[in-house]
Amino acid sequence: MLGAAAAAALTAGVGIASAAPAQAAGFYTIKSATVGKYLSTSSFTHFGLDFKPQPGVTYRYCVVGRGTGTANLQPTAFATTATFSNSSLLVTRCTKSWRTPSNYGSWMGPAANKLSGSVYISRAYVQRYTTSSVPV
Repeated sequence: MLGAAAAAALTAGVGIASAAPAQAAGFYTIKSATVGKYLSTSSFTHFGLDFKPQPGVTYRYCVVGRGTGTANLQPTAFATTATFSNSSLLVTRCTKSWRTPSNYGSWMGPAANKLSGSVYISRAYVQRYTTSSVPV
């Protein structure tokens, strides 16, 4: 189990060295994919994590990657700039969370593009928030 400081850091979107995001602060993984790609400036890399959010539920997604640059994590509901500062160490970066409006009926397709430098994404995860306990 992660310590309180590490769990708080992950929740804030600050990465820790990890092969997968921890089941911390009420978020648990509902879908994951191996990406294994460098991000491009000119086009979005889709992570193969398309999902239909349930109304009233809070989601975020996380990427595990490395590099020395910044990435734009989309779609707009999650719009987060993630910074990577080590070209050899895999770190986790999570988007801000987003609560699905009651009238939302679209699919979400997590994706990213590079804003600067070089960014490699190893894996990506969609997470859902819950107030009940989740087995780890």
